[in-house]
Amino acid sequence: MRVAIIGGGIIGCATAYYLSRTTSCEITVIEAEGVASGASGYSAGILTPYSGSNDPGLLALSPKALQLHAELAESLPDVTGIDYGYDLRPFLRCAFGNEGLVNAQSFMNDRRSEGINADWLDSKETRNLCDWVNDDVIGACVTEIEPTVDSALLTQSLLKAAGEIELVNERVLGIHSATAGSIASVKLSDGSHLGADAFVFAIGPWAASVGEWLGFDLPVAPQKGQLLHVDLSETSPEDTPTAGMQNMDDGGVILPRRVSSTVLGATRESLGFDRTPSEFAYDYILPRVSRISSRITSDVVSRQTACLRPMPADGKPYVGLAPGWDNAYVACGHWSEGVHFGPLTGKIIADIVTTGASDIDSTAVSTHRLASS
Repeated sequence: MRVAIIGGGIIGCATAYYLSRTTSCEITVIEAEGVASGASGYSAGILTPYSGSNDPGLLALSPKALQLHAELAESLPDVTGIDYGYDLRPFLRCAFGNEGLVNAQSFMNDRRSEGINADWLDSKETRNLCDWVNDDVIGACVTEIEPTVDSALLTQSLLKAAGEIELVNERVLGIHSATAGSIASVKLSDGSHLGADAFVFAIGPWAASVGEWLGFDLPVAPQKGQLLHVDLSETSPEDTPTAGMQNMDDGGVILPRRVSSTVLGATRESLGFDRTPSEFAYDYILPRVSRISSRITSDVVSRQTACLRPMPADGKPYVGLAPGWDNAYVACGHWSEGVHFGPLTGKIIADIVTTGASDIDSTAVSTHRLASS
C-alpha cells in the first residue's frame, strides 16, 4: 500500500512514523515549505489539552496522548540520536487578584474531579517552589502533568524514525478523482501528479482548501500566535525557572524548556494568513508575564516567532475518513494542541488507513461531524 501524506508538521510526521510500523506501507510525505516549518516548529511545546476548547471528549483522550509521548520519549532519542527535550516539571497557575484566584482554584477543582493531582500553594509556598514568581502572588495551583518538548525537534525525530520514506517538496494544488469517492492522485505545484492508494491531509490552517477539493465544508481557520523567547541557556543557565508559570488573572505564560529557549506567550490573533512577527507581541505579552515575574523585561527578550494555528469552528479536531470518500483521510484542526495530540492523531490515522479502525476511541474528534455541517 502506498500512502501519501500531505503536510510535514507533527500530525503528518507522526502519521508517517506509525504507518512505518506497518511493513506493508510505502510512505510519501508532501511538504511545500519544509518539515516543521509551520506551527509544529514554532509552538511553545507544552503537552497540554488545557489551552483550547477543554471539551470533555477531547480531555478524555489526553491520558492516551500523554502515554504515547512518554513511550516516544523512551525510544525515539535512541533511534534517531535527537534529544528533543522531553521534560516534566511543576507548573504554577498563579493568582495575583480575585479573578485569578477564582480561575486558578476552578482549574484545580476541575482537575481533581478528573482524578488528577492538583494542589493549592499559598504565597510563600509558591515562591519557595519558584523564586521567579513576584512577591504579590496570592497563591497558585500546582500540577505536574504537562511535559514540555522542543516541537520542531520532535517533529523531525518522528520523520527520521519513520525510516525510508519519500519526501516531496511541492505544494498540493488539488486532487484528481478517477472514480466517485476515490482519489487517484494529487496535483503538485510543479505540474506533476502523484498517485497513491490512500491520501492523508494534514495541512494545518490551510485545511479549508481540502474541504473544497473533497466537496464539503471543513471549518478550520488560521489563528496567528506569537511567542517571545528568552535564551537563559546562554545568559544564565543556572537561573532557569524551576517551574512553568501562568498568570490566571490576565493571561500570559513563562515556559522553561530543557533543550531550547524559555518562551513567553502567547497571542491569539485573527488576521487571516498573516504570520509576520509584530510589535503587538511585545505589547500584549510583556505586561502579562511581567506580572508573574519582574525578571521579565523587554531587555531579556532575544527574539520573537509567529505561526498560524489551525482553529476549528467547534474547538475540536477532525480526524478520520473523509465523508463520501474511501481513500481520503483528514487530520486537522488541532488548534493550539497539535503537539499534544500529534502522536495520538498519527496513530489513529495509521490504524484506520491500514486496518479500517483504531482501538483508540476517537468519537470526540470524528469526521462524522463534517457530514452534517
